[in-house]
Amino acid sequence: MKTAINLALAAALGLSLAACSTAPEKTAAPAAAAKPAELKDAALAAAVKTALDADASLKAFDIKVSAKGQDVKLDGSVATGQDMAQAGMIAEKVKGVRYVDNNLMPKN
Repeated sequence: MKTAINLALAAALGLSLAACSTAPEKTAAPAAAAKPAELKDAALAAAVKTALDADASLKAFDIKVSAKGQDVKLDGSVATGQDMAQAGMIAEKVKGVRYVDNNLMPKN
């Protein structure tokens, strides 16, 4: 009887080890997987762009917004220096923005 139990235990142990020893199935990583920081940067830039587009006087301008960390950069041209200042103030008020690099160029 002890021999039968020992054989059963040995067989079970052998099957367990065989199951563990097989190589895990490799899955291909997504080719264009974005890093978490890049996703946060893109989300912050999108939030600033949305805030700028919500302002009727700024919506007409093609203002490019980029972000890195909590720093936001505005590029493009606007009609006046007042538009430039307005865009900077709006960007500063967006949650998560620490610093605004306002590179907007007024046309006059």
